[in-house]
Amino acid sequence: MNIVVLASGSKGNATYIETPTTRVLIDAGISHRQIVHRMRERGLETARLDAVLITHEHGDHIRGLATVLKQTGATLYSAEATWQHLVQTTLSDMAEVPTVFIESDHTFMLGDLSITPLDVSHDAACTLGFIIEHAGRKLVYLTDVGFLPTSDYPKIAGADAYVFEANYDVSLLFSSERPYYLKRRIDSVRGHMSNADSAYHLSKLVSDQTRTIVLVHPSEECNTVHHALGTLHEVFASYDIPLSTRDVVVATQHEPTKIIRI
Repeated sequence: MNIVVLASGSKGNATYIETPTTRVLIDAGISHRQIVHRMRERGLETARLDAVLITHEHGDHIRGLATVLKQTGATLYSAEATWQHLVQTTLSDMAEVPTVFIESDHTFMLGDLSITPLDVSHDAACTLGFIIEHAGRKLVYLTDVGFLPTSDYPKIAGADAYVFEANYDVSLLFSSERPYYLKRRIDSVRGHMSNADSAYHLSKLVSDQTRTIVLVHPSEECNTVHHALGTLHEVFASYDIPLSTRDVVVATQHEPTKIIRI
């Protein structure tokens, strides 16, 4: 299974996943043109796309969705509440799109991928994370999450790879010039995950099987690669968990990550 985070942040999100037989996009928050361009930068074929999975309806996750679906003929996989919101607001022609409704904890097959949606705490109609498995390998994909209950740990522990939100540094957020209500919204249980919270959860989830961690959705104003990585290293060191044996990547808004193979 190959993974490339094409874009990650408040201006647009998209992640490409492929196996020898299946090609999937998670979210389409950047333009189809940019998706094609960034895939080609990594030497990836762009002619066929089997499906687009949508985490939730916020603009930075669906801005390019209509064009992507039109240009690729991909099937949309979405929670019904998300689809209803799209139909009633930004994408009124969504009713014409081939769509499969998906539900939390209901595993489905998409080609040779086994995918289990997971309810995520965020201020949207419905927000999903994904547990994606192929050939004995497991990817956990969690972004735009304000609170992760420990009851979810058994489902997502011990993955080969984590694409995991680390949105903001607390000090940078509360010293920023953002309105206070926005700071509180971001820092709430239905907002986003801080570097510290992300690192703590990951420290409880990783195992010897875990080889890759991709930190995603970093705030351009309230986070830096230095802060995200520094916090992860500090927390893992406090629990005597080595990072040197793992590939750690911070995704960015304007450049795709390298191809991550698991």
